[in-house]
Amino acid sequence: MIVYYISSLVFVAFFLIIFIFLYSISKRKDPVKLRLKDLKEGEEGKAEKVKRALSLVADSDKSKGTKVWLAQAGYRGPQSVSNYYGARLLLALLLGIVSVLLTMVLQPQSSGIIPLAGFAGILIGAFIPKVWVSQLIIRKREEVRRSVPNMLDLMVVCVEAGLSLHAAIQKIADESKNTHRALSHELHLVNQEILIGRSRTDAFRNLARRTGVEELRSLAVMLMQADKLGVSIANSLRVLADSLRTKRAQKAEEAAHKTAVKLVFPLVLLIFPELLVILLAPALINLFKALTEMAK
Repeated sequence: MIVYYISSLVFVAFFLIIFIFLYSISKRKDPVKLRLKDLKEGEEGKAEKVKRALSLVADSDKSKGTKVWLAQAGYRGPQSVSNYYGARLLLALLLGIVSVLLTMVLQPQSSGIIPLAGFAGILIGAFIPKVWVSQLIIRKREEVRRSVPNMLDLMVVCVEAGLSLHAAIQKIADESKNTHRALSHELHLVNQEILIGRSRTDAFRNLARRTGVEELRSLAVMLMQADKLGVSIANSLRVLADSLRTKRAQKAEEAAHKTAVKLVFPLVLLIFPELLVILLAPALINLFKALTEMAK
């Protein structure tokens, strides 16, 4: 009976893993599908998204903690906070019940372990949504961070060509919506903030707060200093773009230097033992045969 329960649980776990893997593959961003989705939604759908995002910006000074944290992951709906806590509660109860049932099936005589197993399941279930949102934030920040140097280069070109900063941002947001979709959406929100009467510095400060990217925070500080001191925005943008490009090159070099260290562990733990067996196994077999014949 226990073998039956174990085999059923293994089958269900394997099915869930395969389902999650296939679902994650199906949710990958395809530029063609995203473009078709934009055309299908039309201007009304885009206006509704902008309205939701700007409603978050409007009370960003009062919003603390979970709401801003979920907004950095892309969850900016009015029910995002309640959905997050509901998911934590649901998973905690579900994993707690599953842990208790598993313990009762596998260890029916150990009644003292059942409360500990239920408590562990509740903790794991409550922690999974937090890890999920944290990973989404890391992924989105990295996507935006990689797009910032290219965005600054385009902004320098547009400003030097005679466009205002607002027009340059609008141009970049329109041109990069298929290549740098995340940053293009954020720049579109910056334009909407400027149009509703916010200052340029506040709009970029809110941009840095929504994304949590340090490079955008540096851009907001630079624009604020340029407005106060009357410095040319084109020269300031060029200096900031050069520094970010140098920083990106340094990070690439750092990652390349770390590669040799990271390869040590798979070489020692995975490749070297197999080579050792392939090289020494024939000699050990011949030695064993020779010793066996000598013993006879």
